[in-house]
Amino acid sequence: MKDIYILGAGGFGREVLNLMLDIHATQGQRWNIKGFLDDTEDPLRGKACDYSVVGTIDDYIPKKNEALVMAIANPAAKERISTTLKARGAVFESVVHPYAYLGRHNTLGEGAVVYGGFGMTVNVSVGNFPSFLTCGLGHDVTVGDYCTISSYCNIMGRVSIGHRVFIGGNVAIAPGVVIEDDAYVGAGSVVLKRVKAGEKVFGNPAREIGL
Repeated sequence: MKDIYILGAGGFGREVLNLMLDIHATQGQRWNIKGFLDDTEDPLRGKACDYSVVGTIDDYIPKKNEALVMAIANPAAKERISTTLKARGAVFESVVHPYAYLGRHNTLGEGAVVYGGFGMTVNVSVGNFPSFLTCGLGHDVTVGDYCTISSYCNIMGRVSIGHRVFIGGNVAIAPGVVIEDDAYVGAGSVVLKRVKAGEKVFGNPAREIGL
């Protein structure tokens, strides 16, 4: 059984811990959870939590029989941190809730975090370090590396999502739409056409907006 550390002790990190504890409760203990690694000051202050921050991400040096789980939602930060730690020899685990539906003829890259209630159907291709909350992916969807898709999103068939894309909650993306690299789709948006690289879009229908 591997010792495992959760990267990030913010809200997402505590949700990922909850997910892992659900796995232990329903499937038996899979990991020895050691606690959080976090570079911010006292992220658990005032929060009820059964585990503590035991070190920093910057100082982490991998040891034998250790693994990490990515619990950071920001796509660019996921890329930076995972690249740095993998260069040191770090190993990342995927954490998939037992009540997620993974479908058939699908691929899921390394370092995935998948919440309960997530679903994907058929012929879906997902890259490395995705964060999927309670959302759905239709047939023939592609998702690049380091993406985060928030809860209650409906990603319809043949949608193509690039690398480092963040999609807020309650987003609907119409069939066949392309979301290019580093795009940001705001909560509640309805996306009917291509979102260009680096664009931030909001609304129904979604339009580019400066922030």
